[in-house]
Amino acid sequence: MAGKVPLADLVDLHVHSRASDGALAPRDVVRMASEIGLRALAVTDHDTVAGVPEALVAGEAFGIEVIPAVEISTEFADGACHVLGYFIDIQDAALGALLAEAREGRERRNARMLDKLAVLGLPLAMDDVRRHVTTGVVTRAHFASAMIEKGYVASWEEAFEKYLGRDKAAYVYRKHLDPFEAIRAVRGAGGVSALAHPRQLNRTVEETEQWIAELARAGLDAVETTSPDHGAALGKRYRKIAERLGLLETGGTDWHGHEHNTGFSMGVGRGAIRVRYEVVEKMKERLTARGA
Repeated sequence: MAGKVPLADLVDLHVHSRASDGALAPRDVVRMASEIGLRALAVTDHDTVAGVPEALVAGEAFGIEVIPAVEISTEFADGACHVLGYFIDIQDAALGALLAEAREGRERRNARMLDKLAVLGLPLAMDDVRRHVTTGVVTRAHFASAMIEKGYVASWEEAFEKYLGRDKAAYVYRKHLDPFEAIRAVRGAGGVSALAHPRQLNRTVEETEQWIAELARAGLDAVETTSPDHGAALGKRYRKIAERLGLLETGGTDWHGHEHNTGFSMGVGRGAIRVRYEVVEKMKERLTARGA
């Protein structure tokens, strides 16, 4: 089992389960979070809330607060713009339709990726890929696992560096959802929206602030200022942006639980992540003020 987190009130607001591209079932993710001493957890699977019911039941069983959540992949040229939704109503029809549209886009891309891999002399069948999916969304991570199984690559890192990463040989751009639409859907489902790992917008800090301001005008509530995706210096600058724009701060490890992530743990990342429960309290306060 992973070691205990160093503080009693730590939370992790960005983790994944097998409902998308994580290694563990939602129940096991929650069980681990409880065992290492986290106070609260958000299972934020990609474009699906399929794992949330199991996670909520597990939260009751293991005595840890589980926040119903999702990570929505949205459109952004030459970068990644992911919108996290917290405290969402997972039965909301409009949000459900939006997530279904996102998953359909993934399916179209997956078929084209198979074609590209075949041309490269690395044939895979969709059944080869789906063998690595327990439930839910098929992602590039599952392609990487299938490629390892076939002996095409030795590791996830090799799969992404040579074939599956952005602009690599088998990469296929897929049409994502509009970020403003995602923000509206999260709010419509009674939730708080946050921009995940802002460094992945792939813009200068100044340009990033301009984009966050645009998203804030559309209703964005928060920015993920604590993340292993960026260091302390960028985190400080993101916190200042959030403060200037009147946005909340969130944070998490983006933990997936795969074996290749050695030295990387839920709750603390590589050891430096510290997200306190007060972040959750501030989100609840915002929802209360909104009348949600």
